[in-house]
Amino acid sequence: MDFGALRTLALDVNFSVHGVPATVTVEGLDPVETRVIWMTPVSEDVPIGADYTRREPIRIAALTRLDVPNVPRGTVIVAPEKGGGEDVSWVVDGHDRQEADHNRVYVKRQVCA
Repeated sequence: MDFGALRTLALDVNFSVHGVPATVTVEGLDPVETRVIWMTPVSEDVPIGADYTRREPIRIAALTRLDVPNVPRGTVIVAPEKGGGEDVSWVVDGHDRQEADHNRVYVKRQVCA
């Protein structure tokens, strides 16, 4: 049996229900209007000195590969942290994992000079 259509429907429903609107700009390409799903932030110890550490959450965003097939490091994502919130600029800092229908990428808040 081919479950491709069912998988596509489930993906569409997930991004519609759990996603927030986003504009994704890959360098050299036109911006793409899509939706991203924010995964639960992960915290890890980040050393900041010989005797000190801090817990800094790592943000992970999921993007459908249908809208954005490749998400290289440096890609800019403009999206609110939650539905109805203000837009924030995020920069892709690495890849968490790639699935058949979506990419999960590490993002960090873009710092404006």
